[in-house]
Amino acid sequence: MTSDVLPQQHDITVAITSLATGGACVGSVTAPEDLQGKKAFVHGAAPGELVTAKITLNKKSFLNADLVEVLTPSPERTTPRCPVFGRCGGCDLQHLNVPAQRSLKASMVEDLLRIHGGITATDGVSLLAPDLPGFEYRRRMSFHINKKREFGLYRKNGRQIVEIDSCPISTPAINNFLTDAMALIKECAPEIETVTVEDHDGIIHVAFEVHPRNDKALATLEPKQAFKELCARYPQLQVNFRHKPIFRASERREDAPPVGHFSQNNKLANEAMINYLIENISGDSVTDLYAGAGNISIPLAQSGRVVTAVEVNPHLVEFGTWRAREAGVSDRLTFHTSSCEKWVERNPPQGSIVLDPPRGGALEVCQRLDAQKSPRLLYVSCYPPTFARDVQVLSERGYELLSIKVLDMFPQTYHSELIGILAAR
Repeated sequence: MTSDVLPQQHDITVAITSLATGGACVGSVTAPEDLQGKKAFVHGAAPGELVTAKITLNKKSFLNADLVEVLTPSPERTTPRCPVFGRCGGCDLQHLNVPAQRSLKASMVEDLLRIHGGITATDGVSLLAPDLPGFEYRRRMSFHINKKREFGLYRKNGRQIVEIDSCPISTPAINNFLTDAMALIKECAPEIETVTVEDHDGIIHVAFEVHPRNDKALATLEPKQAFKELCARYPQLQVNFRHKPIFRASERREDAPPVGHFSQNNKLANEAMINYLIENISGDSVTDLYAGAGNISIPLAQSGRVVTAVEVNPHLVEFGTWRAREAGVSDRLTFHTSSCEKWVERNPPQGSIVLDPPRGGALEVCQRLDAQKSPRLLYVSCYPPTFARDVQVLSERGYELLSIKVLDMFPQTYHSELIGILAAR
């Protein structure tokens, strides 16, 4: 059997050109001579830099390498705010200032869609809300703890824990929780392995995930004094086994969000996205597919639209229905518990559509849409490859891609949110 993995070399010199999906920057090898011109992905580098790096993977068409030294620094390079940046797997781009990050993300998205999907927009690609904060935005975090009571986030490309006592991209409320509760949480090892913390308007909700092979964990966890104290301090705390609640510190109220289920992590960016969607939707009737708990549906209904919201997760539908009632829009917003694929097959949408699918995209849904019945479609995506694939299908269904906005929903990482506007040709 032959392998396309080649022998590793000594340090290489790389001229970096652009940001790549995955968080590394990509460039061409300039030395040694036998590797000149080869594509190289280097984490921690920046476009415009000349760097030396150590090869970690050498394949026929590309190589991966770890940064060793920056020979010619980029003017956009900055000192990372986090002391464990580069070891922790959470952030990719803290070594670049925020405006540079956003410009690079927009260029990366445009190149990826054009080169790999043949996708271009009539009005091109541009940034939405470029002045949003770059830190203290993340309102949901999942931390890990092991039997040695090491608490923190996973290392890049591994499951070893990098210990932290605060996180600069988390909201102040989450960091205050870490200061207040970390010592107690460590006393709850080894029964728990993941701690999900959510900041809902300054109120902290916590979910402990016990080890999936320890179905007796709750019996040994409940008697611990540290656990009792955490329950007293945080009445929204719950314990999950295999991602299903098995214990709550207090009776769940109907206004309590379903912790651990999807919600937009960046409040200000989310508000910018919703305002943009409201401004660019057309008509009085909207179908919101992959609606979650009404993040988009409720503001659309508040703007006067009649909204059909489709979501497969019953916990999110229940919470969204309560939120719609509290917002006074139940007469204009109806939730349906269904997979979106089955829904559009049985109920072809009429009027405008909002698509906000998970990372895997909405291929089956797009294959069933009709541009003549739904002449306006706003597609929100967190993953450009599936966005490109789905837009190709929508093009075959009679849609034209008018514009793409790139929203930096996740500063300090390579991830971003795309909003594509499509209309019937």
